[in-house]
Amino acid sequence: MEEREFIDRLKRFDAQAISWVVERYGVALHWYVTAIVGDAHLAEDIVAETYVRMLERIGDYRVTGAPFRAWLYRIAHNLAINAVTRDRSTHDDLTLLRTEASYGNPAEVFEREETHAALRQALKTLTDEQQQVLLLRFVAQLPVAEVAQHLQRSEGAVKQLQLRALRALGRLLGEAEVGDGR
Repeated sequence: MEEREFIDRLKRFDAQAISWVVERYGVALHWYVTAIVGDAHLAEDIVAETYVRMLERIGDYRVTGAPFRAWLYRIAHNLAINAVTRDRSTHDDLTLLRTEASYGNPAEVFEREETHAALRQALKTLTDEQQQVLLLRFVAQLPVAEVAQHLQRSEGAVKQLQLRALRALGRLLGEAEVGDGR
């Protein structure tokens, strides 16, 4: 379906179009929000609120050439940042989704938790923009072009931010060399 037709259907609150958004973006959006807020249950609430806001604001949405997904992620990002800012006392840093953290060999679980803790600490040293590039590229798995549109930066600037962030993480985590992630 063409994007204009899809947006028109959303503006009419077409159930199939809404379901398609949830099916298409739900999992990746949840991972992205969880990476920001550090709490999978809170992320579920934020993703649900993202869909509510999407429907509330779809009437103002204009097809500009930027993908719909970038607009949806911007809504989710703003809600997640607001949640982190509002709840600084319990979520005072950027965290990564802990997949299967409580399952498996206890030694492996402990090592995984230690790795996550080190990565969270290293991520806190990056600029907000570098953090956002890494989350959008590797958690949400967006292509460079969409990250550039989302951040309103050129693709070259996004690649540079990504490269600098990965190199900084590599230095901080004691790895010899981190690639550019292309």
